[in-house]
Amino acid sequence: MTKQTYNGQLTTNNRQMRNKSLAEFLVRCVITLTLVILGGWLVYHNGQMRRIRYENYTFTQEEAKKLKSFPAAQYAYGMHAWSRADVQKASEFFGQAVSKDPFYMDAWLRMAESEAALGHPEKSRKILIFVNNMTSGVFRWQWPQMLLARDVEMDDVFLKNANYLLGHRKLTQDTLHLLDFHFHNDTAAVVDALQPDGLVAYLNWLMRWGRVDDTMTVWQRIVKEGKSDADVVLHYTHFLVSQKKVLAAQEVWGQSNDDAEITNAGFEKEITRLGFDWRYWEDKKANWEIRRVASGVSDESHALRIWFAGEENIAFHHLYQIVPVVPLQPYRLSYRWKSKWITTDQGPFVEIYGYDQGGLRLRQQGPMIKGTNLWHTETLEFTPPEECDSVVVRLRRLKSRRFDSKIAGTLWLDDFKLEKLQSADYADLGRLDP
Repeated sequence: MTKQTYNGQLTTNNRQMRNKSLAEFLVRCVITLTLVILGGWLVYHNGQMRRIRYENYTFTQEEAKKLKSFPAAQYAYGMHAWSRADVQKASEFFGQAVSKDPFYMDAWLRMAESEAALGHPEKSRKILIFVNNMTSGVFRWQWPQMLLARDVEMDDVFLKNANYLLGHRKLTQDTLHLLDFHFHNDTAAVVDALQPDGLVAYLNWLMRWGRVDDTMTVWQRIVKEGKSDADVVLHYTHFLVSQKKVLAAQEVWGQSNDDAEITNAGFEKEITRLGFDWRYWEDKKANWEIRRVASGVSDESHALRIWFAGEENIAFHHLYQIVPVVPLQPYRLSYRWKSKWITTDQGPFVEIYGYDQGGLRLRQQGPMIKGTNLWHTETLEFTPPEECDSVVVRLRRLKSRRFDSKIAGTLWLDDFKLEKLQSADYADLGRLDP
């Protein structure tokens, strides 16, 4: 290779290297410029996002234009316009929000609400149908859909969402309040609109408001649909008894008036304190204690133990049971008891009085239980007066007037039994107090 050729090749290589270096420099400049632009844009964008995140809006026209690409900002502007009664402007902002995010369901619902307020119910209904189809089974949007559906007279959507909420035990009280208001307190209409899973919730709501006659309408449908269980029966019976609807309570309880009997007579089941079962409550000062215990006869036999602490001269009336009876029908109540070291001159005793008449016309009392005694059977005979369809069987103790008056000791009760008497089996029954 000649020297001239070598120098020419070297010159060519140097030129190529200079061109390559220049190209690399230009690429770096472009990349740097791009990154600077992106960095500046990110700073600006993050400032906008921070404002949206903390809802730090000034609600000016200029700001609205700057934030037009952010659905959350447009929604916030729509809510601001709505609060200022500018419904048209609010609808426009909500429309811009959903145009940027077609799945922004809150904005869709607000837009539908705005259109309804503007006098465009058909447009509102179309939006509501779209949202309802998109959010089927999603709890978050059921309640606002329910409210809007009522406003635009879409009963199918209204009831669909109401039944969804009740079936999933969401916003139960609010939903039932709205249903009751929608149907103008017409319980039969509400029952017809409800699915079976919502009937028990409606029954509980009516009981809460003390609407006795309306609960009976719902109960009939519950029985028809087969939605009653032991817990529902127990609580509904308890409610009816508390409202002195004893005959209706008997029917719910599954007991006819001719089959009046003591519930859980031998305390073989746990005491529910509801309905026709035994009821009792404890003393916060622990002056007495009531417990279901083994009777001692066998491991499977139980009795009720009442223990007194001997700290105070108490008036005790905290154990009782409400029993349905037939007016003017003679009865005999029998029960077994034993005691251990019951003190004071005023011992506990079993009494019977009329439940629905305040006991003013009927009050029969058994003998006091005092000292220490083995199992003993006692009987009380009585006749409920006219229009008295239930009595109370209660354990009671009156205050003593003596110096040594603080009652102590333990007694046990067991084997209660209520039986009807024929005319030849009794005499001088149902003694009336003067």
